[in-house]
Amino acid sequence: MYKNYVFKNSIVMLIVIMISGVLAQTTYSLLSPPSPKGQHNLIVQDVTIVDVKTGKLTPKQSIVITGNEITRIDNTANIDVPDDAHVIKASGKYVIPGLWDMHVHMEQFMDSAVPLLLANGVTGAREMGSSLTHVKLTQNMHNKGTLMPRIAYSGKVINKFPNDQVPPHHFNLKTEGEARKAVQLLKQHKVDHVKMYSYMPENLYAAVMDEAKKLNLPVSGHLPLTIRADQASNDGMRSFEHLHGMHIATASQKSGIFNRYLKEVVAGALNKDHLLYYDYEIKAAEQYNAGESQKLYEIFKQNDTFQVPTLVTMVSTVKPSPDQRIKYVAPSIQKQWLAAIKRSQSNNREVMTVNKMMKINSDLIRKMNQAGVPIMAGSDTTYMMPNLYYGFSLHEELQLLVEAGLSPLQALQSATINPARFLENEDKQGTVEEGKLADLVLLDANPLDDIRNTTRIHAVVMNGHLIDQTEIKKMVKTYPIIKEFARKNTALPR
Repeated sequence: MYKNYVFKNSIVMLIVIMISGVLAQTTYSLLSPPSPKGQHNLIVQDVTIVDVKTGKLTPKQSIVITGNEITRIDNTANIDVPDDAHVIKASGKYVIPGLWDMHVHMEQFMDSAVPLLLANGVTGAREMGSSLTHVKLTQNMHNKGTLMPRIAYSGKVINKFPNDQVPPHHFNLKTEGEARKAVQLLKQHKVDHVKMYSYMPENLYAAVMDEAKKLNLPVSGHLPLTIRADQASNDGMRSFEHLHGMHIATASQKSGIFNRYLKEVVAGALNKDHLLYYDYEIKAAEQYNAGESQKLYEIFKQNDTFQVPTLVTMVSTVKPSPDQRIKYVAPSIQKQWLAAIKRSQSNNREVMTVNKMMKINSDLIRKMNQAGVPIMAGSDTTYMMPNLYYGFSLHEELQLLVEAGLSPLQALQSATINPARFLENEDKQGTVEEGKLADLVLLDANPLDDIRNTTRIHAVVMNGHLIDQTEIKKMVKTYPIIKEFARKNTALPR
């Protein structure tokens, strides 16, 4: 099942498009958790607020939370504490908005994903591919009052498969009529956006874009293999996932890379050799043209087209062994990971190719960030690929973004204010301000000094609900580590 999954999950996961002619106003409904019962105040007392817009630090502040909303922020000395208030003593702590993982796959792993996301301060997730059955199950969980992150759902992935191996969370569309009906079905299931796969041919891509526009549904995912990035951005696609096609898009047009690559796609060569796509991207990176790329970046900025690079995906899938976080993964999944790691490590070409892609992707993100292209953090976490961990991998992505050239503040923005802007919900989330939803992460150290400090979590507030360390320990389950992993890594418990 894992065979070629790195390629499929990388090259095959679509574009987030906010459909528009002139960018139409779209609204993400978002599955949201219940508010706390009653109106008792929760007060975060004497904390330093990190302004993720400017990087300003404001110390000695108290944050008053009533229900699920931040109702007051002021100097601690100015706030009287009611007798019935729950006070969190936060002297020496830092508070940031709740984090968003803008590319994640939970589906059948919800029971594990939800507590790990919340424990890691991930209060929102953009689900990038799930069967309609799981969409309904998750909606029911929210209706019953289950405490969960806010979720933007895509539902079943829009795709045309090159073979008959179609997973249950994908459509396999053959005609424009089928493509339109698929979008209509997604609308009926109240999804937040449409996800289109990389293999969609131009005519089906156009039908989906048109139908989604009519139904006021954003489209999300990968850049289709046959579509140029500037065209897709102008068509209204709101984000590109994994940087797929971005090296080809930024190569000199005189190099002819895109035309040669397009012929291979049409001939079906990529179906026979899943690394051929990466070979083209690596060749394209060698033909990078700064002048032509700048024009493309200006199109991205003008259209508000975001990049979700998921750098952590490739880093994780070529690791020769897991680390201490493996204790959060059930032994049955550990065994699947063991088999996947063995297959990956036995393929020298794949390991070398992925390592080259990691380097050129990091370099391209640096260039895009310098040009002002908007970026969002996403982990691509799914237990279908090894060494990816719900919640934890988002923090790793933030660290990789900083290594790629983003400042700690810009990395924080990629998981806070940028997702709020993307989801058109800046008036309710993305910053720590009065009137915003009470999604907060309380840290033991300043993340602007070192982005790794986002992992030093003291407590989380999810929609007004306090999740302290005691609650986190109750929520998060640990498992025995299979002997093969414990033997291979002396740092792991035996």
